[in-house]
Amino acid sequence: MRNVRVAILDDEVSNIEILKSIILSCENVEVVWIADNLDDALANIEKEKVDVIFMDIQMPPYTSFELLPKIPKIDFEIVFVTAYQEYAIRALKMAAMDYILKPIKTSDIVAAIEKVRNKQNKYGEITGLIKNYFTNSPENFSKIVVHVADGYDIVDISKIMYIEALDSYSKIKLTGNVSYVASRSLKDFEELLTEKGFYRVHKSYLINIRHMIKIVKGVGASIIMTDGASIPISARKKDVFFEELKGVISF
Repeated sequence: MRNVRVAILDDEVSNIEILKSIILSCENVEVVWIADNLDDALANIEKEKVDVIFMDIQMPPYTSFELLPKIPKIDFEIVFVTAYQEYAIRALKMAAMDYILKPIKTSDIVAAIEKVRNKQNKYGEITGLIKNYFTNSPENFSKIVVHVADGYDIVDISKIMYIEALDSYSKIKLTGNVSYVASRSLKDFEELLTEKGFYRVHKSYLINIRHMIKIVKGVGASIIMTDGASIPISARKKDVFFEELKGVISF
């Protein structure tokens, strides 16, 4: 069983103690360093190699997002642990391994540790992307990062045809008969991609408008995509969807 070297960054002592206790209850896991501010965290990162940092986000007057661009080489996984759900998209879309909401659950931390233990990583490929994301406007992004068995795939969002909900996961269908299963909810992708031409037409589907080839109206309204898939339009969203579509497509 591979040993996992862990660091904790949190400004609340109680959270540090909870995290530390859960982490040390796992086999072959070592807490290498603990920091309660960004400066100490950066100094520790430069001195001590770890496999993963469990990182709080809100650390007044800063957020830990301000730490990442200062790191010369991100050669560790990042697991955000926070009470603020609204940061999920910003945290996940540039390759954080996990996003855990407080109050902390033992099962979430243990699962994250096992992800790190079982993962073969390719950190170098994403370092530049992460730094680019945090130093440029998020609105300009055109790619997302998807975890795969041997590292990360960089996916051009223009090639995504639609995304299907699979419980707390999502299936991303791309052109060229390529698909991924991502550990993010469809709601996460909806918030991330709505302004990029994607529309939630059904509780289980988010589509890329550019890949529609036919609209089937009537009681069982649906959309035919470029791969031939028939995506249902929910009755609740049908009228609103058609009305909004008129703004970009001439009926």
